[in-house]
This record gives sequence, structure tokens and C-alpha cells, in this order.
Amino acid sequence: MKKNKKATSIIEAIVMILILLIWILWLFNIYTKSQKLSTSVKYKIQAIEIAREGIEAMENIRNTNWLILWADPKNCWNALNYDNWCVWDTWTSHDITSWLYKIYTDSNWRWKLNKSSWLTTKNYKDSNYRNFFRINKDSNWLYTQSWWTAFKPTFTREIDINYNTDTNWDSSKNSNDEKMTVNSIVMWVDSSSTWAHIIDLSTDLTNWKK
Repeated sequence: MKKNKKATSIIEAIVMILILLIWILWLFNIYTKSQKLSTSVKYKIQAIEIAREGIEAMENIRNTNWLILWADPKNCWNALNYDNWCVWDTWTSHDITSWLYKIYTDSNWRWKLNKSSWLTTKNYKDSNYRNFFRINKDSNWLYTQSWWTAFKPTFTREIDINYNTDTNWDSSKNSNDEKMTVNSIVMWVDSSSTWAHIIDLSTDLTNWKK
């Protein structure tokens, strides 16, 4: 009789331990998922901020062109890196052309573009892509892109430029048209997924001062 009671007590203890272990594992799973969700939300908010800054920087580039190249807003509203050779030059293109760029601040804290001459596809898993488009905050808390930049998770931001509207009423689509479509695309990977997350913000910039 005593042996049966001891056996029953051991079985009950084992059952209680198993229930406790299951409960602990369940709580740990909930905690892990909540941590991943919290991290994912934090990175998504940060990615939106990075993408929005890209749009604002492009608006700033157009506005700065208007200010410093005011003599010829027709040719210079979309001049690449404030190229003053665009003034009254109707033969040579000095424009920001349709392509992929990274955006950064120069020593005078002006936004500039660096054209991706050899990258044509959006592939976050490509280390060359990540190295060219990676991003971090600088000492002034602005997001910048340079070869020394390191960030975990590694955010990338590319600026896509396209001219899709022929507002000059001519037969071709070219960079002198008065409407520039800008896409600021941010990608990153966090613990919530092995696939790259994507934030894509878009705006149209026009030369309404022409």
C-alpha cells in the first residue's frame, strides 16, 4: 500500500513538473514572439524615417538648385549636384538622370547624389548592393551613406529617379521634362524574418518655378 502511494506521489510530481515545464516554455515562446514583434515594429518605424528623409533630401536638392542656379530654372532645377554648367546650356545634359542613386551630405552639409553606375537590380542579399546603399546616422544625427558605414540591422536606402510625364509636349521622354518621380526605398532584415523588409515612399517633384 505504501509502495503504491509512493509511486502515485512520484507520478504526480512528474506530471506537475511536466505541466510547469510546458507553462514555462509557453511563456518563453510568448516572450520571444513579443520581443521579435517589438523589434520589427521599431525597425519599421526607423525605416519609414530613413525613407522619408530621402524624399525630403530630394526636395531640398531641387530647392537648392532654384536658389543657387536661379538664372536658368528651366535647365537647372534638376541639375546633378548643383552643376552650374547647366546655366543656358541646352546642348549638354547636366541633369539628375533616370537611375539609382545613394544620397549623402558633403562637407558643406548639402545633399548630393552618387550614381550607381554598376548596380541595376534591387537585391538586398547581394553584398555589393548592401555595401553601396547601406546607411547610418552621422554625428549630426542625419542619415548618411558611405563606405565606412556600419549598422545592425543593415538598412539600405536607394533613391530611384524616373521621368514619366512628358510635360514639354515633345515626342520624347527626357530629363528636361518638368516632372521627376522619386522613390526612396529602404530595405533591412531583422529577427522576425529571413526575407528583406521593404519600405517604398514615392513623390513627384515638379519645376513649378520655370
